[in-house]
Amino acid sequence: MPLLDVSINLQMSNGIGSFGTEFRYRNPETGRLDGSLMKIDFAQSAAGYGVKTYKVSTIEELRSAINDAKNQTVSTLIDIKVLPKTMTNGYESWWHVGIAGVSDNVKVQEAYMDKENNLKKARQY
Repeated sequence: MPLLDVSINLQMSNGIGSFGTEFRYRNPETGRLDGSLMKIDFAQSAAGYGVKTYKVSTIEELRSAINDAKNQTVSTLIDIKVLPKTMTNGYESWWHVGIAGVSDNVKVQEAYMDKENNLKKARQY
């Protein structure tokens, strides 16, 4: 999962929506950056920094990219396009992320209680 998607997913699942992690056009009606999503070519951007990049759209291409990436001596990026905000739930894991303990936002309150409940189940090291 790309780092950007991880950040967006963590925000969305913690009650605060997206904050500074989406590249959007300026909305001419509101003057804010809440317009449509920009299409960013992360592979091309990374390649400009010397990263070995792969663009994949099938499972076969993914397998090939992973196998080739294992032989690289530079950083690699595998670009897999996903629909925005479709990866928020259902990946059967939990990350301990700081969430406001006091908020008027019901979604943040719920996320805080969920975090507290998960902490009780977390293994102590």
